[in-house]
Amino acid sequence: MKTTYFIASIAIASMLAGSGSMLAQTASKGEMKRTAIHKEMEHNGIPNLTDEQKAKIKDLHVAQYKETKTLRNQLGELKARQKTLATADNSDLKAINANIDEITKVMNQLMKSKAAFRQQVRALLTDEQKMWFDSHPMGKNHGHMRGHPMGEQMGGHQMGEGEHFQK
Repeated sequence: MKTTYFIASIAIASMLAGSGSMLAQTASKGEMKRTAIHKEMEHNGIPNLTDEQKAKIKDLHVAQYKETKTLRNQLGELKARQKTLATADNSDLKAINANIDEITKVMNQLMKSKAAFRQQVRALLTDEQKMWFDSHPMGKNHGHMRGHPMGEQMGGHQMGEGEHFQK
């Protein structure tokens, strides 16, 4: 079993090494989206934010990003593994199901982190700002928010290559 994981890891690492420039481009686009979203939140988003609120929200955002970075990376690796397992000539349903369990465990952690982040931001707001914030859920009303760490969970799933289902 460990040999299978080792071989799969080497295969994935080889594929990633071959597409390094593509990954770098994707990463930089993701960073640009996150920066744009943060600016939108500060300037065009929640009304009447004070400078102190902006600074605190920015600090929360940075901390949340750092907290979930490893989980998002792990989720990407698990999804790649799922594709490998599901498309193997001799698929192992037990391995596929075990990987699905790991994916949902990581998604659960990300969703809880998102909920905690939203509550932390909400605690900083006035009643008027809370009304706006509650009616503008992250990742739902803005298509560009789907690449944001807050929008990557269930509701803001990004369509990957080869995925052909409707939301």
